[in-house]
Amino acid sequence: MAFYGSGAFIARITHAPLPASVIGLGLILLALHRRWIKPAHLRDGAQALLGRMLLFFVPAVPVLIEHREFVSMLGVRLMLAVAIGTVLVMAVTGAVVQMVAGADD
Repeated sequence: MAFYGSGAFIARITHAPLPASVIGLGLILLALHRRWIKPAHLRDGAQALLGRMLLFFVPAVPVLIEHREFVSMLGVRLMLAVAIGTVLVMAVTGAVVQMVAGADD
């Protein structure tokens, strides 16, 4: 939480285009690289978070077992549609943000 708070502070005072969580992760990486903190200090929290990450992925497994057609060509088409849709949404959102940000200058 201290790294996230520091990242939020840095993002606020520098008006960085990055979220505070990303800046906080960068600060953790810097602290680990400089050996200001040891990996053992973060191990318990990291293991607790990794242990709970499975909860995010478990619902997809029964769907794949129940609907095997998602592993076939239909699944490939669906994944391709989702990927293309995601890229298009990101591109349009980025273009709109740049247009709006350019209007303020």
